[in-house]
Amino acid sequence: MAEPATEQPQHQAKKKGKGLLIVLIVALVIVAAGAGFGLTFLLGGGRQAQAGPEEAADQAPEPETSIMVPLDTFVVNLADPKGDRFLKATLRAVVTREDVARAMKQEGLLKARMRDRVISVLSSKLFQELNTPIGKEGLRRELTRELNQVLPGQSVREILLVEFIVQ
Repeated sequence: MAEPATEQPQHQAKKKGKGLLIVLIVALVIVAAGAGFGLTFLLGGGRQAQAGPEEAADQAPEPETSIMVPLDTFVVNLADPKGDRFLKATLRAVVTREDVARAMKQEGLLKARMRDRVISVLSSKLFQELNTPIGKEGLRRELTRELNQVLPGQSVREILLVEFIVQ
């Protein structure tokens, strides 16, 4: 009679093990489905993927116009303590509006204001600031910000350094 008593706890243990296994499988399926939904949503499969081709075309932003406007060549003394370093830089501005590009090329007062801002920024720099790629990128950003203060509508997208000599 001792044998049937030992079989019953083992049988109950098998039932508990199967129940636990089923719960784990269901939980794993729920987690996998949630992760799949989350990745789809985060990677852009949200509203635009569900919209039809006509709706997606309506939502797509229009490509911005990029017009390159040559700026003058600038030669300035740098703000180094000894005062024996200079910079020669030829710049190009990439603008987003044709009317602004035309004005940058033709209007004398606007050209003078732009030159003034560029010279002020360039002559305030130290050799150590301009001698690194990070320093040049910071200079591009600062020049973009300064020119956007002079021009209407934040129309300067970026400044290109065409010629850049520091001595």
